Amino acid sequence: MPAAAGSDPSFLLKALGEASGELARAFEGVRERDLLRPAAWPDEGWCLLAVPFHLVQVERGVQEQTAIIAMSRGRGMPEVPHVDFDDIPFEADYAEADVELLLEELHFLRRRTTYLLWDLSERDWERKGVHPYRGEVSIMEIARETYQHDLEHLWQVRRMLDGLAGRGG
Repeated sequence: MPAAAGSDPSFLLKALGEASGELARAFEGVRERDLLRPAAWPDEGWCLLAVPFHLVQVERGVQEQTAIIAMSRGRGMPEVPHVDFDDIPFEADYAEADVELLLEELHFLRRRTTYLLWDLSERDWERKGVHPYRGEVSIMEIARETYQHDLEHLWQVRRMLDGLAGRGG
């Protein structure tokens, strides 16, 4: 990724705004029986249904982090909660979930996050909070990490779908 792309609020807003739609399109036509099929290397521990479940959990946390920092205007650096971008969810937590509802929830949450980001000035994007493990983290860094996380999971879903097609679904 070019350095400027990850540092340009306009680019990040566009990319973040499109990610949930890209994920929903990737899931079009996926059979229900394939949603819980375990993935092969390098995606072991994952299945298709786990991805939107995980992204919803992450988006809730990212939205909270961003809102806390954005709302702290002029009152120092607030503490922000940890969001585990690397967590592989337990199947018991999502096995009964409806993929369409997860995708709709992700779209709704992401829209709220991008609306929050749209309201920020360029200077606001550099506002920081204090993360419990990482120390100071800016809204720009949170948005960039979320963008990169989206890309990783979009590629992951593509690999998993290609794996299903390769073995006859």
